[in-house]
Order: sequence, then C-alpha cells, then structure tokens
Amino acid sequence: MKFSLIIAALIMHYNIYSQNKEWLVKPGEDVKNALGDSVIYQYPQFKAGIVYFKNGTASSGNLNLNIFNGEMQFIQYSGDTMALADEGLIKYITIQNDTFYYNKVYVQLIYGNAAAKFGKIEVLKKVDEIKKSGYGQMTSTSSISNISYYGANNQVSKLEIANKILLHKETYYFIADRFNNFNPALKKNIFTMFNANKTAIETFMNDNNINLDKKEDLIKLIDFIKQIQQ
Repeated sequence: MKFSLIIAALIMHYNIYSQNKEWLVKPGEDVKNALGDSVIYQYPQFKAGIVYFKNGTASSGNLNLNIFNGEMQFIQYSGDTMALADEGLIKYITIQNDTFYYNKVYVQLIYGNAAAKFGKIEVLKKVDEIKKSGYGQMTSTSSISNISYYGANNQVSKLEIANKILLHKETYYFIADRFNNFNPALKKNIFTMFNANKTAIETFMNDNNINLDKKEDLIKLIDFIKQIQQ
C-alpha cells in the first residue's frame, strides 16, 4: 500500500505543522463509518472537476480526494464510487478552484510560479493505541505495531488487532520544481531540486530564518527561487 508507506516515511522525517480533532475507532470497526465522509474526504461532497492528462486530453466528472487512502475518487454513471487509475498519466486535476498534482501522492497546490510551487497533503495519522488491561480497563500504549488503517483500491480496512485506536488529521507541506515534481518540503529535497542555485537558496534560508513549517516562509522561498532563476 504505497500511500501508507509514504505517510509512514513522512511521519518519521518530516515536520508537522497542524493537528486537528481526534477520532476513536473501535477494533473491527469500519473506519469509514466510524469517521464519516466529512473526515474521510477533502470536501463534504463530490464536486465538479476536470482531470488533465499528459497527452493533452481531459475528462470531467464529480471528484473528491479520499485522505484516508490517498485516492482521487469519482462517481460513475451507475452511482458507484471509483478511484482514478493510471495516475502516472495525469498532468494535474482541478476541482472547482483547487488544483492537485500527483507524484506518488496527490498534492493540493497552495502557491507557485513558473520556477517553483508548494502545496500540501492531509493525512489521518495514528496517535495512540488503547489496549485492555488485565482488569478489563482501557490503557494507553505507545508501542504500536502491525496496525493497518489505510484503505487500498477503494476498499476500507478494518483494524487487525483487538484494541481501540486514536486518529487525528495532520497536514504536510510539499515543494516542486518547474516541472511540477512535488517532494516533501525538506532542505535536502529543495537543495536537490534546485541544485544549480543551492548556495544562494541556502544563504537566503539562513539569513531569513526560513521555517519550512510556515506557509508565509514558503511563499518567500518560492518567490526567491523565481527571482534567482530569471
């Protein structure tokens, strides 16, 4: 399940800039039913959108981003909900006023120019596992293992152990080069993507105390990258 593996790596190596409400899921419970569509999806309902492909074609439909499993989903004529396939062929997606790019995960564009862009992804992260003690009481533990709560291929997984689990929503920033290749907004990724200007970017970041967790600082960085590439 590529989405869960990517998120696991981000949780270990990336800075988190926001946490929201927490949700408790019971063992064996359908996560989608436990959380509800307002948590599972980017939007409270499917909205009109357009998928633009790299070959120049486009397709329209009612779309919504499932942040539980990382899939961009659409509603078929039959009324069934399906996930977009062949994601590597997608150039970008618009849903009303929002734009999404795909590079292993769907990234929502926040700000950008011809030289660089930055965006965000939202994920449901496991906060804690609540286990039953020998006296039948619920206790909390940080030693969480062998739990899978991300869906795959439009299927929603149930918890695989007999414990309750606490989830919350977190947001991560991504940055992209002029070719819209989005990667987590880490210094090493920025220096790799803009290697020709690495020294100037590093100096700018140090002189201006750029914090890659802050939207305002990322806007300054994106504008600076455009300036030095003109």
